[in-house]
Parts: sequence; C-alpha cells; structure tokens
Amino acid sequence: MAPLKFSVAQKDVFRKIMSDAVASKSTPAVFFGVTSTDGPIYMHTEGKRLVDDPSSADIDEDTIFWICSQTKLITTIAALQLIEQGKITLDTPAETILPELANPVVVTGYDKETGRPSTTTPAKGKITLGDLLNHSSGIDTSGIKLGQANEIFLVLTAGQGSLPGIPLKFEPGTNFNYAVSIDCVGFIVERLSGKSLEQYFQDHIFAPLGITSASFYLTPPRKERLLPLSYRTKSGVIESWKGPPVIDQDPAHVRVLFGGSALYSTQKDYLTILRHLLQIKAGVATSPILTPASVDKLFEPTHSSGGAKTLEMFAASPYFELPAGGAQFSRGLFVNTVDVPGKRKAGSGAWGGWANTSFFVDPTTGVAAVFGTQLAPTGDKDHNRLLDALERALYAALSAEP
Repeated sequence: MAPLKFSVAQKDVFRKIMSDAVASKSTPAVFFGVTSTDGPIYMHTEGKRLVDDPSSADIDEDTIFWICSQTKLITTIAALQLIEQGKITLDTPAETILPELANPVVVTGYDKETGRPSTTTPAKGKITLGDLLNHSSGIDTSGIKLGQANEIFLVLTAGQGSLPGIPLKFEPGTNFNYAVSIDCVGFIVERLSGKSLEQYFQDHIFAPLGITSASFYLTPPRKERLLPLSYRTKSGVIESWKGPPVIDQDPAHVRVLFGGSALYSTQKDYLTILRHLLQIKAGVATSPILTPASVDKLFEPTHSSGGAKTLEMFAASPYFELPAGGAQFSRGLFVNTVDVPGKRKAGSGAWGGWANTSFFVDPTTGVAAVFGTQLAPTGDKDHNRLLDALERALYAALSAEP
C-alpha cells in the first residue's frame, strides 16, 4: 500500500481553515498535525505566541503546550506496561498499592451549602485498576478545587473530611465519572516502579520514542517555547490570561506529579506517541513499547449501558453527531463505536486537554491527528467548530486518495 500523502491543494485547504480562524480572531494560535504509520503527513501552525501582541514570535512545531488531560493517555500506557510486567492486573484492588483508597463509601447525601458529601453508605465493592483506567471508580470530588491540591493526601482524601472513607458517586465499576482516577493510576505507577512518574515516562516511553520535549517540569528552556494561556471573554474577545495561574509553572514548586493533567510537550512529539500506537496496531512498530494486546485495550469498549449513557451526556457535542449508544470508553480513551459521517471510523480512540487541545487515533483509516491551542474556558465552541472543519477536510482529502 502506497504511503498516505496530500496534494498541495489539499494542504492549502487545511492551511486556509486555520489561517482564516486566526485572522478572524475566532481562535488564538493553533497547531494541527496528522500522521500515518509511515510518519507525519501534515503539520502546520498559525498564529503568534502572544495573542494580543502582533510583534511576538510565530508559534512553530517546537512550541510547548500544557497538554493537560492529554497526559492521561501516557499514564495509561505506563499502567499497561506494568500489567505486561506482571506487577498488577486490571482486577487488582487499587487499595493494595494505594491504601488511601481502602474502605470507600457511596455518597447518599450532600451538604446544601458546600456541595460536599455529607452522608454515605459502605461500598459493596473495591476500586480496581481497571475501574480507575476507564473512569468507573466513582471517586467523588464534589466541592473540591482540585487544581489547588498539591499533595497526594489532598488529592485522595480532600473529599473525605470526616467521612469513614473515600466518597464515591456510585458503586465501583457501575458508571462513568470523570475525576481523579488517572491521577491515582499515576501514583500506582510510581509505587510499583519505584520511580517518579517523570523518570518512568522518560525511561519507558519518551526516550524509546525519541521524545525530548515532554516533561512535568517547565524548565527555563521549555518555558521560552511555551504557548501562554489565553482567555475568551464573555463578549467573545480573546486576550492573554490575566487571572491567577491555573497551574504553578515553577519547576521548583512541583512536589506531586499528576498523571491526569500536568505534562508539558510539543504536539509534534505527542503525535509521535499516537503514530507508535498506530504502528503497533498495524504490526509494523520497531521496538514497540506495548504489546498488540495491550494496545487493543485502548480501543475496546468497557462500560455498561448505564456508564455509556452518562459518558454520552458528558462528551456531548453538536459537532460529533454520534447516535445514541455510539459513545464508549476503553481503558484510556473515548471510543466511538460507530462511524462518524465524514469523519473518524468506528473503533477510533480520542480525548483532549482542558486548554482546548484534542487528538484522535483511527486504526481503521490508519491516521491519527492532534489539534491544539491554549485557550480557556475549556470546551470552547469555536475550538470544536474549527476541529470539526479540519477533521472533515482531512477525511475528504483521504477519500480522494487514488
């Protein structure tokens, strides 16, 4: 099969979509990259580093992003590696490694003033690694400002207070709840490997793939390449972020490594990870960091109908056009179980980051893509609209391949 490639005219379509969005000030600076198993087939950036300073430098392929929840896939890969090493299984109770998760309780009532759990009943089951990986642990963080937590105890027990155990929204494994599950997986990786999450990622994921930009530490050289956060005001104007830091960027202040949200990386390097997963799925990877069976877990639905329905509401978007029952979550990724017309095929895995970054891996078509800016608030409609336009243009170009 001939390598996938785009014509100059097709690339111009992608570029125009991006340049028009930046020129119209509907979006700040953006990166869009597409890869096949053979290598990158398109990468392009548009916009200035500082959204309100036209004299600032253009962003490029080496621009650093705070990738937020894109971190979760990498933490999941680490957990799957530990499963392959025989150190843990999907069914292992998490409390055997993280005693902080022992004796969970299901919340039956909330305080009207604080919104925090107030009454509970003992959970019937235990939280397993598999529950953490597909966000079915039920861990309840109601009333907690998680972004302010900087100690493992706060993350795991801030919601506990005077309760007898970690509060859950539901019995483990019975529904979907997006909270701190993957942060807990990161702590498990650290305790089982005897390494910090930073060192584990560098040794077992980044170095083997030739990735040099990714880190939990925003060192001075990385900060020089960082795309700063911008903000869309209520009037629709995009300006530089002027509020307090969303995350403390000083590497000297990093005490706990959050496997759910805290990595910095170029999107080009992130695309390398997605390409490697495609290569493993296709059986063409050199020195794969996971077995094919482990990679398959990233694309296999895991939720009951109840969990899938909750996920469907959580991830609802007018630009995704998934029919009822089409949304699922694997051990690590959002999975669409049906084709999205004009876009990714059934069995694709995807997710994104808080600052409006997105990615997907489509093993059936053999492509993966990353699209990102650094914009708050999360879930920006113009971001979703632009992503939709680029994905449709991508699949239109692929369908035109001879």
